[in-house]
Amino acid sequence: MRVIVALASAIIFFMAVPAPSSAQVSIGIGIFVNSAPPPLPVYYQPAVPGPDFIWMPGYWAWGPGGYYWVPGTWVLSPQVGLYWTPGYWSWNPYCGCYAWQDGYWAPQVGFYGGINYGNGYYGDGYDGGYWRGNQFYYNRAVSVVNITIIRNVYYDRTVVVRDTVWNRRVSYNGGYGGNPVRPTRSQLGVLHLNRLPMTSSQVDHVRVAAQDRSFLYRVNHGTPAVTAAARPFSSLRLPAHFVPLQPQDRAAANAHVVSPAVVRQRMLMHNANPYQVAPTPHPAPVYHAPVYHAAPTYHPAAPVYHPAPVYHPAPVYHPAPVYRPAPRPPAAPRPTPHPQKTKAPGRPVS
Repeated sequence: MRVIVALASAIIFFMAVPAPSSAQVSIGIGIFVNSAPPPLPVYYQPAVPGPDFIWMPGYWAWGPGGYYWVPGTWVLSPQVGLYWTPGYWSWNPYCGCYAWQDGYWAPQVGFYGGINYGNGYYGDGYDGGYWRGNQFYYNRAVSVVNITIIRNVYYDRTVVVRDTVWNRRVSYNGGYGGNPVRPTRSQLGVLHLNRLPMTSSQVDHVRVAAQDRSFLYRVNHGTPAVTAAARPFSSLRLPAHFVPLQPQDRAAANAHVVSPAVVRQRMLMHNANPYQVAPTPHPAPVYHAPVYHAAPTYHPAAPVYHPAPVYHPAPVYHPAPVYRPAPRPPAAPRPTPHPQKTKAPGRPVS
């Protein structure tokens, strides 16, 4: 891994998408890294702490100890009617490295690399809520809201379908394995609007995370203990179990820093042959944090009851009836002949 630190002028030269205004470039220095940022961890959003807070999704940043996780948090807009456009990493073919694009506040959400940060930032715009006059209304299908505290809510679940637009763990645009989405004309138009950089509470949040050793990727391997916070970190609100960076952490990161002379050399090479771009490297193997999905609920299949076979009793065979001739009626008794009586010869009549 090599990190190339250059001046803000080099940032403007290198960006494939127009760079943010100079006010948005933190401390006037751009960071270029030759290894892809780690995949985004899967985490849950805390409930919004109060009215008019807007969600700032978590992301991998580069600090004194290398890549570190900036937990997602709820922040207040610097002005009514402004939305937060998250920053993102993008592959730059001219320097053969990954460059960070700062986020900003604007009347519309601009291009953020098509990165699926979740919680309303599904790669295009923001579906977690909108401004109506001086109040911010929250979409309960996307944002976690306690309706006993906040009453400005609505419910639109149709936007959740966009959560599957792109791999929600890829954290950079372009290059090998990155999100190939390019900015639309309307998204590029946001760059010409009046934009504001991070608020002071956002800056403090990022700086505190950079000083906590547990957020370093080389320590947590992609699974930070704290992935989100209800309110931004500050010097008075440190993360739980805060562990400051160690000298070996800084030494490990400094070993990969390359002087700005390397950037100038690559600029000269590109000017000499503008059609030659640095090859897209395969990102170094990274530790993919296991995604713990809830164990599927196994519903035992309803037993299929096969009806018991119906046993029909064997037919009872009755022997054929024996036909006997009907008995003859008894013969009528013959009358017994009686002997006839003969008359005695009479006497002659005189």
